[in-house]
Amino acid sequence: MPMNQQKLNDLQNYDFLAKSFARMCATGHRVDITTITGNMSAELRVWFLERYDQYCKQALSEKDTDARETEMH
Repeated sequence: MPMNQQKLNDLQNYDFLAKSFARMCATGHRVDITTITGNMSAELRVWFLERYDQYCKQALSEKDTDARETEMH
């Protein structure tokens, strides 16, 4: 497997993890993001935390939208 393909696969895996942990956080689960990112390189940690933050905002926004729709019914 070419190196670029491996890096792309790695980033997709980390993106999946960031999204999964954000959804867990939005549903009330405790997520220790410092422990999760503790062994990552500085560059990867910054990228991961940006993605995690984006997904947290998205998940919380969806949760708020769902709550408003439930109140309307």
